[in-house]
Amino acid sequence: MSSPRFAPITASLLARKGEAQPWKQVGKAPVEKVSTIPWEPYTPEAEVISPGPPPPGKDRACSIRMSAHDFERLGILAVKKDTTRQQLLKEALAEFLAAKAQDYGCPCLGACNQDCSSEA
Repeated sequence: MSSPRFAPITASLLARKGEAQPWKQVGKAPVEKVSTIPWEPYTPEAEVISPGPPPPGKDRACSIRMSAHDFERLGILAVKKDTTRQQLLKEALAEFLAAKAQDYGCPCLGACNQDCSSEA
């Protein structure tokens, strides 16, 4: 059995970006050169401004890692309070943020884009 022959890999097989063309095949018409899209320089005015916080009523997802022991304790507490782990975590986060808002003197903690540090 003879092994199949392959073409050697040489620099003639390489093409610069945007200059690649299909192989010339028998019976096919040659491909015309396609014009490229003109390059436009970056302008800071075209930069998109951040939309800010999400509108109220839309929940955002966030994950938390905890030990198996804490996960089980949270589940037991959720059953005893007839709620879910998710709801318990949301309540704990709300209490934590309310306490920090009192510490910093601003309920938004800087999310309102105003200088709240002078109001304290």
